Amino acid sequence: MAITYRFEPVHDNMNPEEKKTKGYYPKVVSSGTIDKEAMFNAISHGSSSLRAELARSWMLMEDFIVNKLQDGYIINLDGFGSFSVSAQSRLIQRMNEIRAESIRVKGLNFRASEVVNKKLKRATFERESKK
Repeated sequence: MAITYRFEPVHDNMNPEEKKTKGYYPKVVSSGTIDKEAMFNAISHGSSSLRAELARSWMLMEDFIVNKLQDGYIINLDGFGSFSVSAQSRLIQRMNEIRAESIRVKGLNFRASEVVNKKLKRATFERESKK
């Protein structure tokens, strides 16, 4: 299986018309979304006991990971990647202008491991067919 792509034009909104960057870049076209239920079904190969075990393990891991992220840990899944939390608040001029209650989670960061990156670099691409 290959990753499907299409070419998108570069949109240069920063430069005046005579200096605009022109050209195209490849954009990955999604093949769809696989949710955890579909993943459990695919991995379990029809075994209901294995599927139940996967679902229970997932629940335990999800709770553990979220709790540890809330405690300020970086979660490193060896051979897969690391998860960490980023924070945001309003812009301040002095550090004593803001309290911890005014800081919130901005998002969850994921950094793929070298192993995953090496495997993904072997991926092949095919151009989207015109329909």
